[in-house]
Amino acid sequence: MDSDKYLVSIVIATHNRSGYAISCVQSLLDIDSESIQVVVHDTSNDNCELLSWVKKNPHPRLLYVHWQDRLSMTENHERAVRLADGRYVCLIGDDDTVSRYIVEVAEFAKEKNIQMLTPSLKAAYYWPDFRTKNYGAAHAGRIYISEFDCSLTQFDLNERLGVALSMACQGTDGMPKLYHGLVSRRLLDQIINDNGLLLHGTSPDVSASVGLSLLGGTYHLLDFPFTMPGGGGNSNSGRSAIGTHKGNLKEDPHLTPFKKLNWPEIIPSFFSVETVWAHAAWETLSVHNNINGFNFARLYALCFFYHPDYLKDSVGAWRIAKKSKIENVGYFDVFKELFSVAARFIRLKLKRLLNPGPSNGASVIGVVDNVFLARKQLDSHLQKRLDERPISSWMLKTKK
Repeated sequence: MDSDKYLVSIVIATHNRSGYAISCVQSLLDIDSESIQVVVHDTSNDNCELLSWVKKNPHPRLLYVHWQDRLSMTENHERAVRLADGRYVCLIGDDDTVSRYIVEVAEFAKEKNIQMLTPSLKAAYYWPDFRTKNYGAAHAGRIYISEFDCSLTQFDLNERLGVALSMACQGTDGMPKLYHGLVSRRLLDQIINDNGLLLHGTSPDVSASVGLSLLGGTYHLLDFPFTMPGGGGNSNSGRSAIGTHKGNLKEDPHLTPFKKLNWPEIIPSFFSVETVWAHAAWETLSVHNNINGFNFARLYALCFFYHPDYLKDSVGAWRIAKKSKIENVGYFDVFKELFSVAARFIRLKLKRLLNPGPSNGASVIGVVDNVFLARKQLDSHLQKRLDERPISSWMLKTKK
């Protein structure tokens, strides 16, 4: 696309989750700005209350597509992102929201010619149905805010990708984010033109971060929560919180929509957070012909430590990696990583003991029933902070 019809396109891919998605869309359209476009690609095949809601509440800044054929999560997100008309694209989940200050942040990014701007994860909302193994319903309905200082830091992408690869790409922290970040649509178009697709593998957010990192150059990290992840009980984060986010590759509902799933033998053949993230990163690296540096020893150590019930699958993948002459997967490499994983686990447990309670040091700024109300509470809180340090005063720091 050549024109920028909007400054920001906020993009959502959803499936059979109208209970969250309607409130999410409401929270976005309630932001009074002609600079924001809301894009929704919906593959729901239930009674689809979201479709009924959209028909009753048409909006000029809402682009809604209902696609009745089942798509994988990655295909759904790919199609959603391609609908965006904005100069910047921000991908969020259907139980998430963004602050109204995303417009001013995007204007700041445009003025400074920043192509990738990622917020620190400092705000979160947990829906009333959210539960955890350790705290039950203690998070339900709560809005959390951690301390932030509005600092803006520039990072070298090659260095940050190297760090991510050394940790087997376990998440998107440290890399630029399309999911809960601002990315120039021009960069997304560049990746699509070069590779045919933007997203690969089984985790759209990890794939996007790896693909953007492979572009090289720099990205910017902003210590200001202009987006707010939501945790719904009926979500991947909700499943993780109660320990049910893993299973058989052929039976898990996350993976069954992938009609032609390519799962390399060197990745343990079971569904889990660790294996899905690694799979998305590896598939993206492979498409970009840049597979050097991925730390399989770290992946195997994580699987051994956190998923002993799938030990046979993990050992099998490890053996294949050694036969395939994957670098640095010897006994010493894996056991060194296993020690590191165990040490990190102990550190986190000690930190939790020293600071008990569900908040983990964050402040609760409200308890509400949905993400629409949570966004209003977030903006009210941010307004007070921006009175102290307006966006115009933000200064850039550089780190490698």
